[in-house]
Amino acid sequence: AIIWIGGAIFLALVMVPVARGMEPPAMGLIFLRKAALRFRGIAWVLLTLLVVSGAAALESRGIGFDRFTEDGFWSTEIGTALLVKIILVGILLVISGYHDFILGPRLAEAMQQIPHGEQPPASLIGARKRLIMLARLNLLIAISVAALGLMLVRGVPG
Repeated sequence: AIIWIGGAIFLALVMVPVARGMEPPAMGLIFLRKAALRFRGIAWVLLTLLVVSGAAALESRGIGFDRFTEDGFWSTEIGTALLVKIILVGILLVISGYHDFILGPRLAEAMQQIPHGEQPPASLIGARKRLIMLARLNLLIAISVAALGLMLVRGVPG
């Protein structure tokens, strides 16, 4: 989890500002795109490992899939924390897929069509801002998922 979240923080706090300062602007996007494509493969492998290891960790703590159908399970502290975590992981996967495989590639393709030295149109600048906001939202969700994971292991504070 730390490699995935740390990598996302590095992209947001280091790579994006460096790319924004590059001239011409399209060069910054190409640089960021190459870095993001490299990280994307790592991130999806890590996401898969986190989902599988999370299910295994639950099973090792006696919370197998059979517990999900027990009366009252979802109203316990553990059940509620797990439900919120499952929902957030689902949202995270959807946003990540949209960001990585739809919006990001479309924006990169459109930016490559801009002649060298010309500024991108306002529509592409807006799309780039939406892409960055999605990435930040995903990072916030990822941190929340990690915190919920700790609650499942160490107990809900209170």
